[in-house]
Amino acid sequence: MFGYVNVYKDELKIKDYNTFRGFYCGLCKILGNEFSQSVRMGLNYDFAFLALVLSSLSKTQEIKQEKCIIHPINKRPVVKNDEILVYSAYMSVITTYFKLADDCSDKKNLKSLIALLFYKRHLKKAKKRYPEEYKCINEQLKRLKNLEKANSCDTDETADCFAKILEKLFSPQNLETDDISKKALANFGYNLGRFIYLIDAYDDIGEDIKNKNYNPVVNYYRYNGEDINNFTEKIKDKVDFGLMLTLDSVAKAFELIEFKKNRELISNIVYLGLRNKKDSVLTADKDKETK
Repeated sequence: MFGYVNVYKDELKIKDYNTFRGFYCGLCKILGNEFSQSVRMGLNYDFAFLALVLSSLSKTQEIKQEKCIIHPINKRPVVKNDEILVYSAYMSVITTYFKLADDCSDKKNLKSLIALLFYKRHLKKAKKRYPEEYKCINEQLKRLKNLEKANSCDTDETADCFAKILEKLFSPQNLETDDISKKALANFGYNLGRFIYLIDAYDDIGEDIKNKNYNPVVNYYRYNGEDINNFTEKIKDKVDFGLMLTLDSVAKAFELIEFKKNRELISNIVYLGLRNKKDSVLTADKDKETK
């Protein structure tokens, strides 16, 4: 369920794009320093965004130009000395581990199994440092697994599991901000999690039907063996309406958060990046036929 959070580059200032890249590259380096170089393979923009949002509650920000193994010639912006980036790296390891475990269980994916072996030895360290976050993620994913086994048609209940995970991740302990912002951050994370879960379910309709995997959207709209392209087209407007309501809740929560910096950059992602991703998924011209 990763890969749905990113900037909308056409409407982004270069300095803001460099800042976002700084969080992405900073997260990459911390994953290598705190865990291993192999764990850096699980890097994604979703957790760079988590770091960006939470870090922007404070005024200080240090960005340096550095080289790395992947970019040995040209220097890239890298956010330095940010504890929130460390927190995001640990959350990335925990959630990626569970995602890989789920892929191994449901899809029998060999690549996921190999990657899981690399992550498993780092999970203990992450669990020890952030036990509450680990517990929440583990419990909600078990709850989701039970709903999947029951072949639930309730998209609200299934989406609630993943939404509660992001609600927790956006509410770290000892967060230095006002009470209104803390509550808004929790709501922000919850609705962002709901959006990611539902857009991912719609995006996977073709693959899930083909492989006979559980999909709450397929169940909710009662797929009956019809042409998959016709099915997705038939439900597209209803799915779009529900996703827009969720994004509206994300935006309302965003407006209540007291950011000390990077507000324009985060606004680009909230109002343009997420909507652009939604539109690209809903209008994607890809093969959803079963073979």
